[in-house]
Amino acid sequence: MEDQKETIEKIRLLIRDSNRIVVMIGVGAVIESGGENLWSSRECYRIEEAYHKSPDEMMSVGYYSARSERFFDFYKREILGPRLTPAPLFKYVKRLQKTGKIRKIITQSYYDLSEQAGLRDVVALHGTIKNNHCTHCGKEFSVDYIRESSGVPICDDCKAPIRPGILLLGETIHNDLMTEAVNACEEADLILVLGTNMNDNMVRYCTGNYEAEHIVLITKEEHYSDKYADIVLHGIVSETLPLVID
Repeated sequence: MEDQKETIEKIRLLIRDSNRIVVMIGVGAVIESGGENLWSSRECYRIEEAYHKSPDEMMSVGYYSARSERFFDFYKREILGPRLTPAPLFKYVKRLQKTGKIRKIITQSYYDLSEQAGLRDVVALHGTIKNNHCTHCGKEFSVDYIRESSGVPICDDCKAPIRPGILLLGETIHNDLMTEAVNACEEADLILVLGTNMNDNMVRYCTGNYEAEHIVLITKEEHYSDKYADIVLHGIVSETLPLVID
C-alpha cells in the first residue's frame, strides 16, 4: 500500500501544477461543522422513532404540500435547529481559492457553510436555507423569519405560505445549476472531492464526462467506490486538508 506521506506529496504536486480546480464538498463537511447526516442509519432510526416517518418522506415535496404544519415542525427542529459554523476545512479551501486556482466549488448541502466561510463561485445544487420566498408575491425572507414563525410561516404582506429555499425530494435540480457544475468539471484539470464518496449522486453526475485522471478523494470513511478516484486519502477532512494545502 502506498505510504500516506507519498500520497500527500502527490496531491500537493497536483494542486501546485493545476489551475482549473473544482472542489466538491460533501456531507462530511456538515458533520465536521456540527451537523448530522439525516440519511445515516442512526439518524434515520431516530427520525422514524420521533416522527413515524422516514427522512425521505418528511423532506419530500408531497409532504410539504399535503402536511405543511408537520413539515415545518420537522424542518424547524431538524434542519434549522442546529446553528452550524464552518469546520476548519473551509478555511483551507478559502486559502486555496485565494491563489486563483479554484474555478468552482460544488455542494449539495443546503446549509450556508460555504457562504459563512467567505467562499466564492459556489454552486449550491440543492439550494440553501437562507433563500426563502413567498409563493404568491415572491417576497424573500430570512432563515430567522422561518425559525421564529409559528406553525407554517406566512408572508407578512400577502399572507401566503413561504417556501423554503431548498430542493425537496421529488423535485429536480435546476438545469442551469447542473449545467454550470457539469461544465466546470469537464473543464477542470483537478477535481478535489471532500467529505463524501465517489458513489454520491453529486460526484457521479458531475464527473460523468470528466476525462482527465486527476480526481482526488479526501474523506473519513473507506467506501467500495474509492476505486473510482485516482488518489484517495482517508481521514477527517479538517485535519487532512492542511497537509496538502500550503
